[in-house]
Amino acid sequence: MNRICCLICALMLLAAPLGALGESAGEPETIVTIVRTPEQAQAERPPCFPDPADDYIPLPETENFALGKPVHSGAHTDVYVDKNVNDGKTDTYWESKGFPAEITFDLQGAFTVSTVAVCLNPSSIWEPRIQEIAVEISQDGENFIQVSPAGKYQFDAATGNRVRIDFEAVQACFVKVIFTLNSSSRTGGAQAAEICVY
Repeated sequence: MNRICCLICALMLLAAPLGALGESAGEPETIVTIVRTPEQAQAERPPCFPDPADDYIPLPETENFALGKPVHSGAHTDVYVDKNVNDGKTDTYWESKGFPAEITFDLQGAFTVSTVAVCLNPSSIWEPRIQEIAVEISQDGENFIQVSPAGKYQFDAATGNRVRIDFEAVQACFVKVIFTLNSSSRTGGAQAAEICVY
């Protein structure tokens, strides 16, 4: 019995270095490197990816006189109220109930204006559409004159789902934007996520 025990012990002693040799001769040892991610407050686009905004229709770099100012429209659809149109966000929007649809901004002062920009959400889930739009201005909020006649404007996510309506510079205290068509089959009214006045 002692001989058997000694034989087993001897075999175990011989097997130990062979096992260690097999480990060193086998696959290389896995090395894990922990890399600390850079601190960032918002999602960032890697420089090697093109910025879709490079193809957006450019807007004036001056002040948007309509931002946060009093705004009024006629009937709206569901929760898509007129105050959504100048809250500085394109993930909220205004939708009129039918046509023609008028939305008026009180600029709370006299400003020289020459551009109105109408923007939808830039996401590609908003399919291309055409909206017919005219622009009028007023000094007193009652008597309006047309500065841009009704024209058909193409909205497309590839160009930021925005259009720019330029006209001769004029003093205005109130700006009215009038919609008479929306080619999108999903709505029976005008739509705008932001309307900016420059």
